[in-house]
Amino acid sequence: MPRIIGAILLAAAATAGVVSAGKHHNNIQEYKLIPDPEGQYPRLGACPDPHACILPPDLSTFLPGAYFDLRVELHAYDKKNKNATQVTPYTHFKTQVRKDGGPWQDASSFFHMDQEPGLENWNFTWVDSIDARFGSDPGVDVAVSSRIWRKLKFDSPGIYDVSVTYGKKNAYTVRYNVPEPKKPKRKAKNAILFISDGTNVGMITAARTMARKHTSGKFHNLLSFEDFDHLGHVITNSVDAIVTDSANSASAYATGHKSSASALGVYADSSETPFDDPKVELITELIRRRQPGKAIGIITTASGQDATPSAFYTHTRDRQRAAEIVDQLVNGVDNWTEPVIPDVWLGGGAEYFMGEKALNGKNYYDDLKKLGYKTVWNKKELQKYHGNDKLLGAFRTSNLDTWLERNMFVNNTVGNGAAPDLSGKDALGTEQPGLDDMTLKSLEVLTKRGGDDGFFLMVEAASVDKQLHALDFPRALADLIEMDVTIGKTVEWLKKNDAFEDTLLVFTADHAHGFDVYGSVNQEYVGNHRKDADMRSAVGLYEYSGWPGYKDEDGDGFPDNFLPEIVLASGSNNGPDHFESWKIAHDKPRDPAVEVHGVYVANKKDPAGNYGKGLKWHGNIPVTDPVDTHTMTDVFIYSNGPGSECFRKTLENWQVFYGLTEAMDLQAED
Repeated sequence: MPRIIGAILLAAAATAGVVSAGKHHNNIQEYKLIPDPEGQYPRLGACPDPHACILPPDLSTFLPGAYFDLRVELHAYDKKNKNATQVTPYTHFKTQVRKDGGPWQDASSFFHMDQEPGLENWNFTWVDSIDARFGSDPGVDVAVSSRIWRKLKFDSPGIYDVSVTYGKKNAYTVRYNVPEPKKPKRKAKNAILFISDGTNVGMITAARTMARKHTSGKFHNLLSFEDFDHLGHVITNSVDAIVTDSANSASAYATGHKSSASALGVYADSSETPFDDPKVELITELIRRRQPGKAIGIITTASGQDATPSAFYTHTRDRQRAAEIVDQLVNGVDNWTEPVIPDVWLGGGAEYFMGEKALNGKNYYDDLKKLGYKTVWNKKELQKYHGNDKLLGAFRTSNLDTWLERNMFVNNTVGNGAAPDLSGKDALGTEQPGLDDMTLKSLEVLTKRGGDDGFFLMVEAASVDKQLHALDFPRALADLIEMDVTIGKTVEWLKKNDAFEDTLLVFTADHAHGFDVYGSVNQEYVGNHRKDADMRSAVGLYEYSGWPGYKDEDGDGFPDNFLPEIVLASGSNNGPDHFESWKIAHDKPRDPAVEVHGVYVANKKDPAGNYGKGLKWHGNIPVTDPVDTHTMTDVFIYSNGPGSECFRKTLENWQVFYGLTEAMDLQAED
């Protein structure tokens, strides 16, 4: 797999005969590696030049023949006169491209376009300081001049420079790497990417402690994925921030490109519309072009339009545009590549397929029927389906309920009014399929539809992240254990159906939370005391951190009791003010903080905080944020099967794409 760092690129440039960095040649600045700028308020992510931006940004990597859009922006502003409403935009700038230090060519000519794209203009306000964000400083007015070249590709491997000249002597150059395609040692006919959203190593350790038997401190067996051949780490930061969100982190896996918060399959430009940003090709789009017979499946316990699943079939800078995301699911993106149109799509988010929340009130089920989909709306219908048609399951409005609500606290789903037919009836927990139900059915359908060409499947345990945000650790851990059970059942299914040896299995997270376990705690003792000192004394450290009381007597992989007397003493390294009693909220998922006069304070009505009688936990994030946030911690990546050797080291998140495409032999040109 390619490991691109500045030194490697500069060495490659020297080999290609590039003039020394920082000099000008024909008014074009030769390539110079510019470090990322310091600070919280960049003008635009990945644009270190004072006025020029090129997207994709510096050090981007591409497969030969993979499609992308190229946008150049010129930013005119006057930082000394921030309140100016009028600045003179750049009207003349030139974009040129070269390969391997060769002659520069006009960008349109280099990419064999008949004419140069038209000039676009818009304005935006650069919030350039903390005072501009929170105080009276209005920020900086920026006048933008831009051109975008759509649906480009680099036909052959090499080092490519893109340079924009503007003003009298100014220029900015970025460098792209197009490595030689890699052939797998043994091609993976099938590939399954399991993503446990927001999960860190501390969560894995806690889940193992809860779900596996042990004697004399030794586990009888480990979690299902801990038997995989290889283990590595993934670096999670985004293109312009050290802490990422689920959109651009999943997008990195799907495209081989880092991006900015909330962005899916695009680099975020400065324009107002969330649908004109420069796109990069998704792994699923690449499959449709290069291995059209391969089946594609997307599964989630969230809304199917949520960040992680939609990263594999949509392009937008705004992950919240669920209605438009459904339209892209069904119709693809105009003037782009082949639409993904997955063979299997299972999750929540039914309200965006018809009714008032659907785009223009359209009934997309009519279109789905024309595309050959069978639609199912509950667990029973899903299990009964054994056909050959494409399969779409929308099992609830919004996200599916957590494992605990679907299996133990089922009364909590009474009155939710979340029926997927939008009738206002309930989508009871017992009627919603589990992650294992959806995965096993997908394997059945994808095997039929992919045949000898195989399949690619993405499976997400979404509520691990969603419940970690709410500091609801028991619910988060239950959904992680559900992923463990699902992976175990997947392995059994593949072996039973003679597909295990041909299938690459990858299990990872898109980013981390600050969760960890530091001992065990007697939660009953906590509930019987009111002084903070007494409650803190209930936490056992070191030799007093005895084993918690979780047991799995029925052997289903889940603890029979999620609230024994002794539980894990766990917490997060960031979050809002809240009360902690290490209890489980039986009547609903927990709600740790509540808004009072514009700020979030500890919620005294939170049952998991013992209704304000638990230990007061002081927050350490801005008071305007109500939930726990992500961290920059590296995440695990377990892998097994053909191509799994691509994931056995420390990788950047964009390199996961290259491991997947190498394993499935997708890197070669059309």
